[in-house]
Amino acid sequence: MNEYRQKAAKPAIIFRAKNMTRYGYVDDFIFAGEINGGDHIIYKKALRPQYHLVIVILEGTMRAIINGKEHVFGAKSYMNLPAWAEISEIQYGDDFHALAAATDNTILEDIMMSRSPFPHDYHFRIAHFIKGGTLTDNDISILAHDITNLIKALDSKDHHFMEELSYAYFYILLTDMADMMWKKYGKGSPSHYTEMKRSDMLMKNFLHLLTENIETETNVSFYAEKLCISKQYLSLIVKEKTQVPISTIISAIRTDKAARLLRDPELTIQQIASRLSFSDQSAFGKFFRRNTGMSPLKYRSSLRKTLLSLRPQLQ
Repeated sequence: MNEYRQKAAKPAIIFRAKNMTRYGYVDDFIFAGEINGGDHIIYKKALRPQYHLVIVILEGTMRAIINGKEHVFGAKSYMNLPAWAEISEIQYGDDFHALAAATDNTILEDIMMSRSPFPHDYHFRIAHFIKGGTLTDNDISILAHDITNLIKALDSKDHHFMEELSYAYFYILLTDMADMMWKKYGKGSPSHYTEMKRSDMLMKNFLHLLTENIETETNVSFYAEKLCISKQYLSLIVKEKTQVPISTIISAIRTDKAARLLRDPELTIQQIASRLSFSDQSAFGKFFRRNTGMSPLKYRSSLRKTLLSLRPQLQ
């Protein structure tokens, strides 16, 4: 067993350089790479990478302890790791072969909140579920092609629009994943929800209510009453679907909303704190720093405005 100590929140942090056969990245933006060979990493303290990661496993098996629970992903499957997840241990064998892509959570939100018609439940699955799934040979070929193109784009340092090109390939990757999910679960057009079990519909309705009311309502009782169920039952459903407490999901959605508001240069941080129903700017700052690792001011100053300004106007 090997111990691995974090030096900086780099996208490749759960893979060592010795296992990266090719890769490309732009710091704090997008990363993509190919991984070969085995490793076993145990963290002294659970690690929250602060970026969103998708791993497409071509061969071998990967085992990970995430939020205190063991997850095993086999060949011809994928792993979706949200930015809020905490990793305690990760292990993969000598025959392991995978392709990985990662991006800063603000970029993921920028893609999801553009005018493209990603269904709400797909957004939620990608942003908050530690899930994977078995892939067909055709699915594997498509996703491998997407990530390979992303690696090439990130390596095109002489391309004047390399960041925009990389953004486009990550967008394509998410779009192909959405198409695969829709073919497996969907009915009708992608504006509808995908699964019809009662617990799934309650989860999706909770998400809809949460996104509609997050600026003013953070109490579980409010959402339970709207759904005509007890807050204990709602908490149980959310924990079952996401493997984390409902408070974590509410905080994640509130943080995402704060991040989107911070992109608007016309809004002061005090105005954003008030809009999100914090008692004062200091309380907002502590909340945002706890959930993102940086202050609202630092987050705002670090935004890649040249790229984000090219995206459609956010609603």
